[in-house]
Amino acid sequence: MNLAFRNVWAITVNDGFDVLRHAAVVTEGDRITYVGPDEDLVLPEGKEFRVIDGKDRNLVMPGLVNGHTHLPLGMLRGSADDLPLQRWLDELIFPGEAKHTPETLMTGALLALAELTRYGVTCFNDMYMSVRTNARAVEQSGQRALLTNVQIGVDPHHYDYLRENIETAEEYAGHPRIRIGFGPHAEYTEAHHSLNDSLEAALRFHAPLHIHVSETRKEHEECKARHNGMTPTQYLESIGYFQTKVLMAHCVWIEECDMDIIQKYDATVLHNPCSNMKLASGFAPLPRMLERGLNVALATDSSSSNNNLDLWEEMRAAALIHKANTLDATAVNARQALTLATRGGAEALGFTDTGCLVPGKKADLVMVDITGPSWHPMTDIVHHVVYAGSAHDVVMTVADGEVLYDHGVYTRLDVEKITAEADRLYRDVFA
Repeated sequence: MNLAFRNVWAITVNDGFDVLRHAAVVTEGDRITYVGPDEDLVLPEGKEFRVIDGKDRNLVMPGLVNGHTHLPLGMLRGSADDLPLQRWLDELIFPGEAKHTPETLMTGALLALAELTRYGVTCFNDMYMSVRTNARAVEQSGQRALLTNVQIGVDPHHYDYLRENIETAEEYAGHPRIRIGFGPHAEYTEAHHSLNDSLEAALRFHAPLHIHVSETRKEHEECKARHNGMTPTQYLESIGYFQTKVLMAHCVWIEECDMDIIQKYDATVLHNPCSNMKLASGFAPLPRMLERGLNVALATDSSSSNNNLDLWEEMRAAALIHKANTLDATAVNARQALTLATRGGAEALGFTDTGCLVPGKKADLVMVDITGPSWHPMTDIVHHVVYAGSAHDVVMTVADGEVLYDHGVYTRLDVEKITAEADRLYRDVFA
């Protein structure tokens, strides 16, 4: 479908971070073909367009990018709250996950994808068991995704998960929207041989690795005790882990020496401010990461540790908590937060053809209703997106040029059926 958004505000997140009023944004197929003044737009003859008149009351901006999720873990949303990470995992999450069935995995994935779609997320990075199930779910939902199977070296099913990950990487090679990586859970849940297994597979497929790193002080310090003072990041470097792209979730307790390594190998930090607060993990040194120019993507973590997949909340949190933590009101500004949730996140994950409104880029975008009182007076629309906007202001989500959500209507997903199934399965399987 070709789309023409006319008479809208547009936040481009291009090199100049241009903000346009009375603008037009045009997509043809899966690409953006025009971003500029509405008065200068001439639609090509011989092509059909759905024309959407924003009437100066709608904003078009890049689709949001969620850097770190665990889709089906949302089946346990609200069942394991108000606990520190290790108790949360050991007492409730790991035992709950052991009850998963193929049906709960698919329903949990679709439930999460419906939430991401509703909130304007067009691209994301996920780690969970049964990467094949998640890939099938993303085929249905229409988003762009990097997917990995979680591999835990101490799990007796480790090789089964790795085998499925390899088979899925073979199956989805060359897919236009779905990329497959490899997901060793963390240093503290892996053995040397299982970390090497994941690395070898990633090198074989020229794929990235997705791993939790230094999420808690306990994890960070116990690694140093196990490995002669080496931090998790230093340990990964010592075993040759940075031979491929490494996506490092959390990085709350990393040190300057870790940032040296991240910068040296062009690795990516996946920043999860709300999850880190909920699990009392701490505050990642995001201002220092940005000062040093590290790759950072903004993320929600799972809807079991957050408890939603609302990247709008993450933008606001990223811009606010670091001001308070550093006692510096300039620590992370609104433009930085929006960039982390769009172009910066996409580039950090390796999706260099999305994340901004630029002709030639992928047609991944959202339209936002800016008529509500929280958007006025219209002083600075970028500041309003980060500090006053809401995920519920999203009225249209477009990925790869296809409308996935349109003023309350999902075009690919049967959300009533999915939510009913999620409730039934929770009662039958997990409760």
